Amino acid sequence: MLYKFAVFICKNVLRLIYRVKVEGNNSIDQVKGCIVYANHTFYLDPVVMGSFIKRPLRFMAKAELFKTRPLGNLIKRLGAFPVRRGEADLGAVKTALRLLKNGEVLGIFPEGTRNKSGTFMGAEPGLSMIATKAKVPVIPVAILSTYRLFSPIRIIIGQPIYLEEYYDRKINMDQHKEISNSLMRRVMDMLEEAK
Repeated sequence: MLYKFAVFICKNVLRLIYRVKVEGNNSIDQVKGCIVYANHTFYLDPVVMGSFIKRPLRFMAKAELFKTRPLGNLIKRLGAFPVRRGEADLGAVKTALRLLKNGEVLGIFPEGTRNKSGTFMGAEPGLSMIATKAKVPVIPVAILSTYRLFSPIRIIIGQPIYLEEYYDRKINMDQHKEISNSLMRRVMDMLEEAK
């Protein structure tokens, strides 16, 4: 209930101050459990994704956000869960796998932090690791905006990518990083094509 209310408010506020255009299937109804992943240049990116993708997103968010009580409580109630960056957080991985098994949609920013330059800086291995272990498709999303007042926000939702060739295979962290990088390059290509 809170999620739907927050989406209603955020969507209308965003439309008031930006010119929002969504391209692609924002109901992502062609798959059950899946991972939606995107570039991350501005702190509003999770709000934009959560507001304009029609299925509820469960965001994996940096653990530091949960330490501030009002914000931490709010994002937890909205379905986010913490991940400790820079280390193998097995608790966060288990939570992600459980959500995906239940048919939910996981939201991830694979670069692990905001990329203010907009140039490719590499992805963390978690995207590949979780997707191949859960055996779910991943859906690339490109977010284009300067976030200046009344400027456009374009949300481009790509087709699901299936990673079946990697299911049930032993893959090390370097290989997971390579797969995640190739998936993130798809988003970078989408951004380039949209210019």
